[in-house]
Amino acid sequence: MSDQRAADRLNNPQVDPRNNIASISQVLAKNPRDASALNLRGTAYGQAGDGERAIADFSAAIQINPQFYQAYNNRALIYLKMGRYDAALADYNQALAIKPDYAGAYVGRGNVYKDQRNYPLAVADLSKAIELKPDDPAPYYSRGLIHQAMNDHRNALDDLNVAVNYRPDAPDPHFARGQSYMVMQDYKKAFEDFQVAGTNKVNNYEAWAAAGQAAEGMGDRKEAAVAYKRALQINRESRVASEGLRRVGGEDA
Repeated sequence: MSDQRAADRLNNPQVDPRNNIASISQVLAKNPRDASALNLRGTAYGQAGDGERAIADFSAAIQINPQFYQAYNNRALIYLKMGRYDAALADYNQALAIKPDYAGAYVGRGNVYKDQRNYPLAVADLSKAIELKPDDPAPYYSRGLIHQAMNDHRNALDDLNVAVNYRPDAPDPHFARGQSYMVMQDYKKAFEDFQVAGTNKVNNYEAWAAAGQAAEGMGDRKEAAVAYKRALQINRESRVASEGLRRVGGEDA
């Protein structure tokens, strides 16, 4: 399998990552020192939730090719998901030392700083990523979350609007933007965003519960009841949804 075919499979959400792992393992059986294949299989392991095997493959790829900045970046992402921030920072720094204009590493390092609540450094990295790759929605979304954390919802909306415009079907930017609209008491826009987030992400009961709260803010008890019921269909333990449904009158709404 060529690198491009393997990459296409990795980017196809309809392909089970376990099938990707099996296919790339066949390539590695013929050439165990294929750094690109190791990087691809590491990515597939990461998609399958097997972080330790992903790290092992990325580390092997780096040992074969110490200038493989994408493998450093990918390993850093796994470390970030594990909460191993020091290791993630070291890998993002190394990726940027090799390729200083690598926008993806600025996004990743910015997300590490965001999780550590080092907001000035996070904003600086995400802004650099936007400068390098202005059509990537990821840094706008992350920077929007930082503005939210700083209670700066107007600037959050500016960034989240861009993220939504680039990826209108992505649920997470819609959910985040809905949260800012809620704070600003623009309940209609919040309701619309939460609906998109709930529709476009499987089992997203939080979005439907939030849609119920937005509908309450609009004074629409019927829509609120519908949204709360959808949340409870997904997660019967949702306290926000169950309390909200009782508040709007439940079956009688």
